[in-house]
Amino acid sequence: MSPELKIYIKLIIVLILFWFTGSFIDSALWFHTSYQTPVWVVSHLDIIWLALSQFIWPLLIVLILKPKFNTLLAFMSAACFGSLAWDLTYSLLTRGTLISDSMKRWFSLDDFGLVIGIPQEFAWTFHLSRLVIGGLLFFWLYRRSSESN
Repeated sequence: MSPELKIYIKLIIVLILFWFTGSFIDSALWFHTSYQTPVWVVSHLDIIWLALSQFIWPLLIVLILKPKFNTLLAFMSAACFGSLAWDLTYSLLTRGTLISDSMKRWFSLDDFGLVIGIPQEFAWTFHLSRLVIGGLLFFWLYRRSSESN
């Protein structure tokens, strides 16, 4: 089997698992009357959705396609910019303003006792820090890419 085919097979498996995870999220978010979503899905939705679906599966996808340190830098830079865009859009859609109290529970894995809340007065600093960190990671990626050419 060719190395390229092995990469594509890994990618297909991870993508199937990614979409499989999406079915758990859908079933827990849209309470269906014809079938009761299993309790373990609802009680672990934070782990399934935030950790697995929004971070681990996408990271594995890009690392399978190109298993290099630069790929990790690109992913982490995009994660900083993407989470910033997510939070600003969520705040705008739910509160009508870009900066609001919408991040009182910014990240939570209650089963592990991990709850990160960002108070409204700290939101500007938090948003700016992700913008700067994402920019620095991108600059590091740019420098590494330029040096290899």
